[in-house]
Formats: sequence, structure tokens, C-alpha cells
Amino acid sequence: MDAAFSLAKAYEKYFKIGAAVSFMNVGSYEDILAQHFNSITPENEMKYSETEPEEGRFTFEAADKIFDTARRLGIKVRAHAPVWHNQTAPWMFDNKGRPAPPELIYERIDAHSKALCERYNADVYAWDVVNEAAHDDAPGAAGGSPVYRDSEYFRRCGADFIAAAFRSMDRYSPDAQLFYNDYSECDPAKRERIVALIRTLKEKGCRIDGLGMQQHYFVRPDYDELKRSIEIYASLGLRLHITELDVALIATLREGELSLRPGEPGFKDHLKQVLAPTPERLSKLGEIYLRLFEIYRSYSDVIDCVTTWGVADDHTWLDFFNPDPAMPQMKQYPMLFTEDHEPKPFVAELIAAAL
Repeated sequence: MDAAFSLAKAYEKYFKIGAAVSFMNVGSYEDILAQHFNSITPENEMKYSETEPEEGRFTFEAADKIFDTARRLGIKVRAHAPVWHNQTAPWMFDNKGRPAPPELIYERIDAHSKALCERYNADVYAWDVVNEAAHDDAPGAAGGSPVYRDSEYFRRCGADFIAAAFRSMDRYSPDAQLFYNDYSECDPAKRERIVALIRTLKEKGCRIDGLGMQQHYFVRPDYDELKRSIEIYASLGLRLHITELDVALIATLREGELSLRPGEPGFKDHLKQVLAPTPERLSKLGEIYLRLFEIYRSYSDVIDCVTTWGVADDHTWLDFFNPDPAMPQMKQYPMLFTEDHEPKPFVAELIAAAL
């Protein structure tokens, strides 16, 4: 191992370099994690359905495997997304066959937060307390709310479930940073909703230390909107983490033009270019990563961590995501490391740019 060839080492004066892992693959990535990363995020292992499938019955085995690896490597953990509209077991919203009232849901959130913190606080430096609570559509489309996703949480509690989650995590994990995490965070309309959500939390007296900018790219990034978004979120007094970065191969298509979207004429032909990727197309991914990291470095006064949503191309959530179900499943090659766990050529350029 060349100790000098390390993303984490090269970027230590800028921000942490993190990766999301699962209990199924964390062991296979130990060498890469040890050399290139100084932050780990469990992909799914800390969400409600995985840690408390039945009320009061906690199942920590999968999360423990990740934490054991992190301790062995001396790496701290970004704990991800206990309160989310997905992967929450039905018992959260049930009260003996009737809808659970808000007060009972808040009690359950509090008890769950307490259990997670008692087990993992010593190894956690930041929590994604609530995930993806802002809606994606035009104002008024989500259950009449101009801001919030029409989730089961929102239908039962309004927006107060978000404040309840932050207050509980503040109570039980006072030394860790508390984040709200969301995607499409650079889209101007979605950004306005996220800003409104954060301002409301602050008005309610909740401690919110930062915003998690997911940064999943299916189309070529709008670099100006990225910079504008960083500045807007930082102006709220928040620290920023890039939390789920990946660049799908589809994002390299139609260079210099607007990318086609599902349902638009020509979209299937557009996607066929991904089914047989060329070396030139794969190199375009590196160009995007280099530009993104250039921007992240320029805002390192407010960005504390950059996390990729995965480690290498052999295991990524995009392997199970298809932008057109009528098309064959297509590999997107979105990570910094190949399927054989080798750094892609542009990784050396990322390191050189930081030195």
C-alpha cells in the first residue's frame, strides 16, 4: 500500500472523505476504506425497519458489523437516516388497530433514538436525523402542503415529527452534529422548500447543525446551481456534508445539450448508449468528478465531508435502479473504484489536485 496515495490523506486539509457501505460488503472493502476513507455511512442498517422491526425488539446485528469494522480501522461513522418515509415498519403508525396519535409516534421516535444513541454514540460524529421530508412536486401537490412530503409521518403528525426527531437526537446525542438530508437539493424549487423546512426547525428552537446534500447525478451537473445552493444553505448558518455522491453513466450523455428524461421522445435511444459503454464515455465520469471536487474544495470553509454512496462499482444501489423499466438493466459505473476495487484513473487526478 502506498501511504501517500490516499484520498483521505490528500483531502484532510479540506474535508473528510466518506463512503457508504452495507453489512454484506463492508468486509470486502476494508483495504480500500483503510487507505482512502476516514468516514463511513451505513447504507440501510440504521433505518427503523432494520433496527426495530417490532416495537421494542431491536436488531442491531447488521449495524454492529459496520461499526465493528469502523472501530477496527479507526474510522468514525456518519449515522444515516433513522426517520424516513421509507423503511419504517408499520407498527410506528398503529395503535392496537387504530391510527397512532402524534404523541405516541413522538414517544416511539424518542425511544428509538435513545436506543440507537446508547449503543453507538461513542463512534458517531454526525446523524442524518431526518431524511427526504420535503416534497418534489409543485407547491400544494403534497397533501396540500407547499413544503412537506405527503408521507405517513406527515399525514399523522404534520411537520412536527421532524422537530420531535431532532429534539430526541439532541437529547441523547448532544456531542454529535445533527443533519437534515435530502436529494434534488440544487433544484431551485426544491431548494426553496428545503430552506423553508430548515427555517421552521430553527424557529421551533431545534438544534440543526447542518444539511446533507445528497448529490446523486443522473444528468450533467449544473455547476452554477451547485455553487448557488452551497452559498444559500451556508447562509442559514449550516455546516454542509455531501452525503450520497454518485455520478451515473447516463449523466455523460448528450454533452452540451439538455439530457432527455423518461417519457420524452428519443429517451430509449438515449439510454442505449449506456448498454455498451466506451472508454471515452467512462472517462467523462472522471471529468464530472474532477469538476465537482474542484467546487467542493473551493467551499471547504463550509463543507466538512464528502461521501460517495458506495465504494466500488461491484456494489451500488444503481445496479437495481432502471430509469426505464422497459429497457434491460444497465450498469452505471458511478463510483471512484472499479469492480475489481482498483482506483479509476481520475482518482490520481483528484489526489494531485488536492496536494
